[in-house]
Amino acid sequence: MCGICGIVDFQAPPSMDVLDAMNRALEHRGPDAGGTCGFGSCTLGHRRLSILDLTDSANQPMLSLDGMTAVVFNGEIYNFIQLRKDLEARGHRFRTRSDTEVLLELYRAKRRAMLGELNGMFSFAVWDQRRQELVLARDRVGKKPLYYFRDGSRLCFSSELNSLLQDPSVPRTISEQSLVEYLLYDFIPGDHTIFQGVHKLPPAHAAVFNAEGFALYRYWRHPAPEEAGNGGQGPDDLGELLSDAVKMRLVSDVPLGSFLSGGIDSTLVTSLMRGGTTGKVKTFSISFPGTSHDESKWARLAADSLGTEHREHAVRYDIRDVFTRLVRHFGEPFGDSSAIPTWHLCRETRKHVTVALSGDGGDELFGGYERYLARRFQILYDKLPLRLRKYAIEPLAHRLPETTDYYGTSPIKKLKLFVKAAARMRENPLAVIPRTFSSAETARLTGVDYRVDADPVLSCAAEWSGLDPVNQMMMTDIETYLAEDILTKVDRMSMAHSLEVRCPLLDYRIVEWACRLPWSSKIHGMTTKSILRRTARGRVPDAILKRSKYGFQVPLGQWFKTDLQPWAEERLMDAPHGYFDARFVENLWKEHQSGRSDHTHRIWLLLFFNEWFEQFAR
Repeated sequence: MCGICGIVDFQAPPSMDVLDAMNRALEHRGPDAGGTCGFGSCTLGHRRLSILDLTDSANQPMLSLDGMTAVVFNGEIYNFIQLRKDLEARGHRFRTRSDTEVLLELYRAKRRAMLGELNGMFSFAVWDQRRQELVLARDRVGKKPLYYFRDGSRLCFSSELNSLLQDPSVPRTISEQSLVEYLLYDFIPGDHTIFQGVHKLPPAHAAVFNAEGFALYRYWRHPAPEEAGNGGQGPDDLGELLSDAVKMRLVSDVPLGSFLSGGIDSTLVTSLMRGGTTGKVKTFSISFPGTSHDESKWARLAADSLGTEHREHAVRYDIRDVFTRLVRHFGEPFGDSSAIPTWHLCRETRKHVTVALSGDGGDELFGGYERYLARRFQILYDKLPLRLRKYAIEPLAHRLPETTDYYGTSPIKKLKLFVKAAARMRENPLAVIPRTFSSAETARLTGVDYRVDADPVLSCAAEWSGLDPVNQMMMTDIETYLAEDILTKVDRMSMAHSLEVRCPLLDYRIVEWACRLPWSSKIHGMTTKSILRRTARGRVPDAILKRSKYGFQVPLGQWFKTDLQPWAEERLMDAPHGYFDARFVENLWKEHQSGRSDHTHRIWLLLFFNEWFEQFAR
């Protein structure tokens, strides 16, 4: 895992001083080595976290033998051994044991056609000196990030926005459209960023930049569900795919372990690791003693059952200790508060290993969220008489007071979420992704004229509108929430501590296999992840297979009323900008303090934006 950056300018040689500054900003992603190189029109920078071939010969930027092609690469190519054998059979010779050199030689052999052969997580840039051409690419589901800014004949790119901003030509004008999208979804979707003119390279996309211009294209799309359901394939077929995906991700020249929350996904991945490692698997979890958010007993049950070398870290910390660093590492507003426990999990894990496997992706691919169940019931709920819904059920749900307990253990919160989601999707059937603020609330809060037609989440949902409502929600989740929330969170928080995280469930073969399944294979009655549960039988303790899903959250709402109350109130009310209506924010805070409503996530979004503005846009 690494960090990459570069500048291409066809009018004037790029500044090496600017490139050096961009590269230094990525040091946390690659503390083991750093390098730059220049080709006249192009400069490339790289920071290395050594995982494979720990020798200096595998450092980057890596040049071909003739010096005419160079690559900077962030990630891992899991099938690099087989690709290397194929290339050697075609006459290619290798100087290192690294997957980076395989990537370089594969480009020289097949150029852009190479992308279909890669199984891995990656973002990379290839400079072709002969063609005077830059090629950028990002992996299929978006595990590794890539930001870029183009101004005519000049383009700069980087793994992180903070690094990109070291280039003074990159604008810092806030995109009000992106601000509203952040308040809606907790993340900024699609190719948008918080700054106008700055973009993310979308997952499964590549781009070519040369003197003739910039061309962006998509090289892969996950398939739509098939009514036949994978031609009758079942749990055994999935088990074989998962076993192979885990085995491929155990190749490492440094110590590795596994995140173990005690959920189905992480327990299954850890179970499959046991056959491919020597000695006990090292597993890691965190706990929140005395709160409804604590699931440590499940992690201990899984660890005892699998016989792992388990380390549990009890989180008793003050968010003030990490808040500013958390914001800095994201580089733009990011509202998922589960970044807090992820930060601590990665920090504790990195003390013992350099690589960790995780169970990310299981919920999106196999129907693990309760909102998929709720979507089925919403269809029936919407058929109830309007007067019953409007004047009885919904007013009752609105009046019920909320605690700050985890929503999975609170029937009142579930009811409130249900009626809000149903109303949202009646208003706009494309609004299938959960929202923290409603579009009406963002208008009152910011006064910004939000463009519905420019919202990437709604555009994605429209592409899947031909599917049934549950599948439409799942497919949209994979392309938006998974890529821009879950994987962004894991990348930034792991890289903040120079830890590589690998996700076997997001092997593209499993993604394709799961996407072809009809939702009835994933949700059976009230049981979520049905086919994954069947696959896990005999590998995962029965008690874990039968347990309800828990989210990876912290008791922020409780803290906002106790230890964090003065800190949060000061930061909330004394905003360093004029984007939020003060009366709206004050009412939000009062309602939370009184127990009338649980506004934990809304408050967190506003606090995060205020701190981000202080650091990056003031």
